[in-house]
Amino acid sequence: MAKYKPIDCGPLAVGVVNDAMGWTLRPGLVHFSASAQEHAEDRHPADYALCIRHIGQILQAPDWVGQGPKDREGFVMVRRIAVAKAILLVAIKLKPDAQGRYVVASTYRVSQHDLEGRVAKGYWLPV
Repeated sequence: MAKYKPIDCGPLAVGVVNDAMGWTLRPGLVHFSASAQEHAEDRHPADYALCIRHIGQILQAPDWVGQGPKDREGFVMVRRIAVAKAILLVAIKLKPDAQGRYVVASTYRVSQHDLEGRVAKGYWLPV
């Protein structure tokens, strides 16, 4: 049996993203493929289980959304998870897949320092 199984994470909070970013994304579900999960765990093994446990919260009610200056093909949704004492990020591809789903590229923990820096530079916007 494969270690990773694709996860349909529910609908993307497009209204939140569109309002913050000035975009017109269409409603759609968010999909986290088995290969993207493997990537996330390989790159961020200490964060993976925590991120999976809270991914729905992050996608439905982020505290910040944004896009880095060099990443025009995706965006991030970030949420502070108080019970876990963590700030978690979900990176999502901007262009939906053939089934109209938004695709998770990765997920991991970010530091307070990184959060503050990206907010100060205007890359991540509070929602």
